[in-house]
Amino acid sequence: MYPRILGWLSEKKDDFERVPNADEAEEFLADEERASQHSQSSRPTSHGPSWLVTVVITIATAVLSASFGAWAGRTWILNPNDFSIRHTSQYSPIIKDVGVEYHTVRFNGSLLKSNVFRQDAGPEVDAAWKSLGADYHAARIPFDQAAQSNIAPDQVKIKEKYGGGYPAHVEGLHHLHCLNLLRKSLAWNFNYYSKQGLGPFSNPPDIAKYHITHCLDILRQQLTCTIDVGMLGQVWYQPPDKPPQAFVDFNTEHKCRNFEDIREWARAHQLPDKEHMPEDFLEQPKEGDRVWKEVP
Repeated sequence: MYPRILGWLSEKKDDFERVPNADEAEEFLADEERASQHSQSSRPTSHGPSWLVTVVITIATAVLSASFGAWAGRTWILNPNDFSIRHTSQYSPIIKDVGVEYHTVRFNGSLLKSNVFRQDAGPEVDAAWKSLGADYHAARIPFDQAAQSNIAPDQVKIKEKYGGGYPAHVEGLHHLHCLNLLRKSLAWNFNYYSKQGLGPFSNPPDIAKYHITHCLDILRQQLTCTIDVGMLGQVWYQPPDKPPQAFVDFNTEHKCRNFEDIREWARAHQLPDKEHMPEDFLEQPKEGDRVWKEVP
């Protein structure tokens, strides 16, 4: 039986695959790796949708960057005045209607050389301060610019039949009104204006005092809010028969807004004074509107 089996195996030995030894296995793996690399290198490179998307994204990025740069240039570089005022001030129709510009101005800071604004009480100095717009009436703020101008919906309104909107004063001109009141209240001016009995001086002394100190504190807050960071250098002053002395130079340069354009806007937009204002000019408060029980 066994010889018959051995004979059958001998006949079938070529039908079985011989297991390679270690050296032959390494050669086999090397041949397989070279064949794989050859197959990959001979396969054509794909230039499909991924390549097209990259090109489109690159072009879109370039276009958006150029558009943003042009917009930024117009807004911040070519028009720095517009950027500056919107960054440093509350909005008002003046920004839209007039536009705020900046100019370099050298202050007259002389200590001993007076000017018309520093004169003692009288008609000439009063006219000079009046020319600054310190006594202008309120202007009209349109309804569509009220919220931007920090005016609440329930604040005093003008009736629609008289044009609508909100009455409001230009704050900078109120500051000048306050400074003018402090000028009138100086010790050497006070009696002159008290005898006239006009404006704040028509009130009892205690009310006039509140008005004056209100103005004093408004100016304090304004000056600390917009603190000037410029520097006052010193110059040499030669007094008669004395050695030179250091003295502060108050005649410094400043970046100033276009005051005259702003004052002219306020003048042109003044509402009638109380004597010429219809009795029903203002809209009465509605239910839900705030009505203060004491002077705010």
